[in-house]
Amino acid sequence: MGIKKIKVEVEDTYGNKYSFTLNPPINRQKVAQFIDLVEMLSGPTEVEVFKAPEMVEQPSKSKFERLLDLIKEKFPLSWFSSVELQIAYEEKYREPISLSTVSTYLSRYHERGLLLREGPPNMLRYRLRADVAASQRP
Repeated sequence: MGIKKIKVEVEDTYGNKYSFTLNPPINRQKVAQFIDLVEMLSGPTEVEVFKAPEMVEQPSKSKFERLLDLIKEKFPLSWFSSVELQIAYEEKYREPISLSTVSTYLSRYHERGLLLREGPPNMLRYRLRADVAASQRP
């Protein structure tokens, strides 16, 4: 008894899900066309050399730490919103972060005295405290 059909689900970096079904007869040409289609949907890729596990760069910082580093880098002296920070994070680290996570972390930074906060609850703006920003300069 041969293969009835092959179903593959693919999710891209933006969270979009694609579902593909290959029906019989399944041959090399169909599989090659499917692989070409998936590669085309995923966009340009960089060829990576296989590395030993100890050589693979592991993310050394948590999202909490990376978000604070990003604030110090992108917004050292200016006011910003949670949405602006979310966009900057996703652009820099190429990974999604929910707005609720960003808002929670901003609230924690404020509670720890790292950030100033102003505005009504639905339009909060944040800024790195001057003494914190000054301590980060070389």
